[in-house]
Amino acid sequence: MESFVVPCIYLSQISYIKALNLQRFLVQSKLDSISSDFLLLLQHPPTYTTGRRDLNNNDNKETLRGGQTTFHGPGQLVGYPILNLRNFGLSVRNYVCAIEHVIIKTCETFNINAQTTEHTGVWIDNEKICAIGIHIQRFMTSHGFALNCNNDLSWFDHIIPCGLEDKKHTSLTKEILKQPPGKYEKYGNNITIGE
Repeated sequence: MESFVVPCIYLSQISYIKALNLQRFLVQSKLDSISSDFLLLLQHPPTYTTGRRDLNNNDNKETLRGGQTTFHGPGQLVGYPILNLRNFGLSVRNYVCAIEHVIIKTCETFNINAQTTEHTGVWIDNEKICAIGIHIQRFMTSHGFALNCNNDLSWFDHIIPCGLEDKKHTSLTKEILKQPPGKYEKYGNNITIGE
């Protein structure tokens, strides 16, 4: 898979609504040829969101992204690529596959064997570690991925995440703690993932 370098902006923790409005502004700027491609990385305070595919929409924050209901919160790394897919020669499917590939390679950094399945996102066995929900407008991307790093997974117990009743969630921290002691000596004694 070909590699691309995209500038990254880390915003720390901001509300979902502020991030949504920022994405709308940035996509419009790209449509007006004012801004370049880049990636927003951030965390949200605890928030449930609903994508276009959720047929049982309730009081969750509805978005234009694909997918169904999911959770965002502290300790989860959220990435919103604002890209013109034409600049990268990618179809929508290839773009989703590229996101999945980056997340799988990130998990490999921690000796975690992640993979894709027939369901969108990245999985470790029967547990999802990263949700993906995107929106494309005139080749411009928004929304993106949510990688569970060190977040409280009990928030997922209150919903049927992504409409998959028989699936669970995991995180980098949970998977690292399953591994034998001393596995991460090369990183020193302090591994911090999320907040």
